[in-house]
Amino acid sequence: MVIDDDPNTCSLLNRILAKNGHDVTTETIPSNAVKSFRGDSFDLVITDFYMPKMNGLELLEQVKNINPDVDVMIMTAFATVDNAVDAMRKGAYDYIVKPFQNDDLLLSIKRILEKRRLSEENKQLRAELSKKYSFHNIIGKSQSMQKIFATVRKVADSDATALLIGESGTGKELVAKAIHYSGKRKDKNFVALNCSALPDTLLESELFGHTKGAFTGATESKQGLFEYANGGTLFLDEIADTSPSVQAKLLRVIEDKRIRKLGDNKETEIDVRIITATSRNLKDMIDENTFREDLFYRINVFPISIPPLRDRKEDIPLLTEHFLKGRKKLHPDALDTLTNYNWPGNVRELENVIERTVVFAGDETITQDDLPAEIKNTICNNIDCSLSYQEAKEKVIKEFSQNFISCTLRQTGGNVTKAAEKLEIDRANLQRLMRKYGIASSEYKE
Repeated sequence: MVIDDDPNTCSLLNRILAKNGHDVTTETIPSNAVKSFRGDSFDLVITDFYMPKMNGLELLEQVKNINPDVDVMIMTAFATVDNAVDAMRKGAYDYIVKPFQNDDLLLSIKRILEKRRLSEENKQLRAELSKKYSFHNIIGKSQSMQKIFATVRKVADSDATALLIGESGTGKELVAKAIHYSGKRKDKNFVALNCSALPDTLLESELFGHTKGAFTGATESKQGLFEYANGGTLFLDEIADTSPSVQAKLLRVIEDKRIRKLGDNKETEIDVRIITATSRNLKDMIDENTFREDLFYRINVFPISIPPLRDRKEDIPLLTEHFLKGRKKLHPDALDTLTNYNWPGNVRELENVIERTVVFAGDETITQDDLPAEIKNTICNNIDCSLSYQEAKEKVIKEFSQNFISCTLRQTGGNVTKAAEKLEIDRANLQRLMRKYGIASSEYKE
């Protein structure tokens, strides 16, 4: 909306702004402008400062009372520092002096509308971070994450073991906590242990506890995590890294609901829900005789596969907003770059990148230039420069096709017809691409 008591100025601005794609309403009487503003929605108000009966500051106050979020630009032929300060104090976003250059005016308007668009996008993302897309600190609107939310709700009140499968950094511990805190054991302890972080003796001591003198350095008795988690949940991360000895003892605990401390002769009954996690293929390890098959079937009662971030890129804007915590805004180009990155470190890597960028970005809005070099140079980093142009091109196309088709099949549960519809290609063409790139739909059947 443009308000100026000079009809020629209104006409001029109407022509300039309409030519540049803006929908313009003009008013020469401020009181009429306020009435129009009450009945319509405007992204920007441009008003003259000196007008009869109601000046620009008075109009600014009335407009802000109706809609505090609307942006207002003040223009005047008689600029003073006091007027400018007063206008900004009362909520004006910008102040422009007549006569102005058209390009300066358009640049200022572009900047205001860009800021408004970013604000609206952030509001939308925050709205999406409601209960619909957030479950016990797990963020996701993708179909794969919504399925995980549904599965967690179903298994939460069960006492059966659950196995979480996913790459490092995908959020397996968050899913384990969601199972615990949305179930009947939520008022008891949730205890997490990374099995790959300790050697056998210390791992057994941590899990089962020990008596005084059980081994060198055991100067006093210690309660194990199974006892500490009694009535609650014990989460064993990287279960694949346990030794055959520890695997045998875990199997016995799961079967008998009893533990024996190191150095003790008596057993203690325990009531613990066990959740395990791994980033490795346990079936391959069974074939290699490095993981017990009987333990696998005991811990795999409820298997939950957590997809890597590259397979649920529609969640990246939500996760980014969640990690920003309202501290800064993200420019659309920067978000595009984050979305196109492959994220080998998954959600954990994204969180670390956002934290680092928030610290080092100078302005309120994070731009593409503020992102780490490895993120900005994704395409270049993924190309083997020792290849010929044609070889490199074919390799990039192959990797893109394999990842994109596999992601789509995962979303459709291996249904080729639905995948073809999502990809907007013929079913026969999709099958040809799947044969070419060695993709089997059976791998994604639910």
